[in-house]
Amino acid sequence: MKWLFLSCNTGEGHNSAARAIIEAAEKKNITCELKDPVSFGANWAKNAVSAVYNKMIQKAPRVFGAVYRAGELFEKIKVTSPVYYANSLYAKNLQAYLRQENIDAVVCTHLYGMEAMTAVRKKQGSAVPCFGVLTDYTCIPFTAETEMDLYFFPHKDLAPELVGNGIPAGKLLPTGIPVSSAFSSPVSREEARSLLAIPAGRRVYLVMSGGMGSGDLKNICDQFLQKESGDYAVYVLTGRNKALYEKLAARYQNKEQIQVHAFIDRVHLFMKAADVVITKPGGLSSTEAIVAGVPLIHLLHIPGCEPKNADFFAERGMSLRAESPNEAVDLAKWLIGDPESAEKMRQNQRLHSRPDAADYIVEQVLRYVR
Repeated sequence: MKWLFLSCNTGEGHNSAARAIIEAAEKKNITCELKDPVSFGANWAKNAVSAVYNKMIQKAPRVFGAVYRAGELFEKIKVTSPVYYANSLYAKNLQAYLRQENIDAVVCTHLYGMEAMTAVRKKQGSAVPCFGVLTDYTCIPFTAETEMDLYFFPHKDLAPELVGNGIPAGKLLPTGIPVSSAFSSPVSREEARSLLAIPAGRRVYLVMSGGMGSGDLKNICDQFLQKESGDYAVYVLTGRNKALYEKLAARYQNKEQIQVHAFIDRVHLFMKAADVVITKPGGLSSTEAIVAGVPLIHLLHIPGCEPKNADFFAERGMSLRAESPNEAVDLAKWLIGDPESAEKMRQNQRLHSRPDAADYIVEQVLRYVR
């Protein structure tokens, strides 16, 4: 059996979700391919899409918020969106690939893939089963105009919103957002710190800026230096933003309390080692944190779906929401000093998380295909 996964390099979350399902599928000897749907059009388009998105997130998040709101308004008009038309342009090439590679199922972790497969069905008559994986705790614009066989979504409480936006209830399955099994591995805090060479008794704060490295990390670090003392360390992950990494690494090179890291593949160990995580409320990174079981503070949100993610988590006691770096640092210090509140948050995280989401999704796709 061979499955095609369609994701897009607009942030790391969609790709991470796809890789988590691939990890689970390969355990069942399923051959998996991960492709950017836009690459079926032209390489320049693929590079342009990711470059424009990433620069917008890093340099002009308010512009992204305006685009998102425009999408919400456009969707209310109930006409086919330009997003669908753009992704339908390469439907013929995508259909040719499905036939050439004898693809048995398509799993889309990004809207573009879902739009592209919808066009393949409408324009090319494809009968290959296809599935959508929703990676935010809300219904993003244009999802309802896609036509998947099933939609795997983060939490049962979102069903009314998704149905209200036009997704058929019979196609919805609450699976949780898929994350790598590394985040639910039984690695203790002590073991994680040993692997990362972090002293066992140190207070450890983890600050994350998303895969593209956005947000005012400098201000957060400065707030920690002003307000914290004693044996503590702040580990800052700047994602793939090389310029941000170099700027912060140079600024804090003589401050041993601030440890700056570029993109790494050991995020699960840093989460396991941390007392508190401060991160922007991306759907994937937030899910990784609650699966890892670490107290969580949301900050640095990008206008659009991320404020809704933060609200969803805060309303269920899985996180605290900060409106400024100053407040985030105060909340982080309070959580470390209040073990009872931190443990209550972990209990809420366990109640609402689904560590086996990737395995469950694989089971459902297999059942549908067979």
